[in-house]
Amino acid sequence: MSNKFDIIVVGGGMVGLTMVASLAETKLKILLLEKQDLHAVLTSDYLKNETISDEQFDIRVSAISPGNRKFLSDLKAWQNIPKQRQANYEHMKVWDGDGSGKIEFSAAKIAQPDLGVIVENKVIQAALLKRIESFGNVKCCFGAELEEIENSVSSKNMDNLEYATIKTNDGLEYKSKLVIGADGANSLVREKLGIDLKQSEYDQIAFVANVKTEKSHQNTAWQRFTPYGPVAFLPLANPNLCSVVWSLDYDKAEAIKNISKEEFAKKLQYAFESKLGEVTAVSEFFGFPLIKRHSQRYLSNRVALVGDAAHTIHPLAGQGVNLGFQDVACLSKQIIKLISQQRDFGKVENLRSYERERKTENLLMQNTMSGFKKLFANQSLPITLFRNFAMSALDNLPAVKEIIIKKAMGI
Repeated sequence: MSNKFDIIVVGGGMVGLTMVASLAETKLKILLLEKQDLHAVLTSDYLKNETISDEQFDIRVSAISPGNRKFLSDLKAWQNIPKQRQANYEHMKVWDGDGSGKIEFSAAKIAQPDLGVIVENKVIQAALLKRIESFGNVKCCFGAELEEIENSVSSKNMDNLEYATIKTNDGLEYKSKLVIGADGANSLVREKLGIDLKQSEYDQIAFVANVKTEKSHQNTAWQRFTPYGPVAFLPLANPNLCSVVWSLDYDKAEAIKNISKEEFAKKLQYAFESKLGEVTAVSEFFGFPLIKRHSQRYLSNRVALVGDAAHTIHPLAGQGVNLGFQDVACLSKQIIKLISQQRDFGKVENLRSYERERKTENLLMQNTMSGFKKLFANQSLPITLFRNFAMSALDNLPAVKEIIIKKAMGI
């Protein structure tokens, strides 16, 4: 039947598209459901090999680790991204705004070409879509939103159902051996199945924008920790263009929300201690609340969650989408292994190793980032002195720094 699939991926963001691309060569029959029309992304100028003006860069970007860049390259998607859209950063400089503590990382000191690369989210989406469209076993259904999902085990027979059934808002019904929820932080897949979610607010708003700096960004990712939240300047492909992420406590954020982009740039320059000279607005800015979420289960009968549908994290270390890509790598590897063993890849018990591995790793990263956030928010003198001493001491321990940065790089 045309409405039966082996895999249905709900969500066409970077993680959902990577999930499709990672399984496409298996020849499984795959359906991608996405509520937005991604044809516009695919037919845009994002993948054109031409000079790009400052104003053409989107303000939503991701810092992709070398490990995940290799993963996307292995999927033959990264090769679609023009060099003009890639900003490889070779250095990372982090300092405490309340003292002299600082730490610097350099790719050269660990014999690597770079520490990562900044790319616009929509460019990554376009590159993945271009790769996916070459597969005849993948059907893309854009403009369709999940309305119902049924995966209950029959009361008459306690064996797993052979298929999960989903219904969309356009009245269509699809069946699949496995539904993969990659539909973001407000996942309908997770919600419809009643999977418990543990969440807590960071009590901060993250503001994002693109700005021009008087001095070159020097292929460096910069971050200053303040008592009210971190401010990060991430290099874009043009030498004086940066993507900024400024996380601020709610009370401080209220004073920022309705100001002009020019005033925002002035306040940003002050918060950043004018490290790159004068800051000029290139784009409008917008903010979104920061919330830590963690699904209590990554699996349900004939269903698996990946990426933000399973977990969200503070952006201070740029690990959000990298964790999502690692979810995909782990789950796809498990599915391919089960196929080779001729075992049912939709059964919960056959996917437990994915849940165990990724849940442990994601919780560790979440707790680490929460710890950093609390540590730098504490303004007591003993904590401030300890924090600055620890950062400076760590900066003088190259072997330890190498372990930390290689872990973050996924190598």
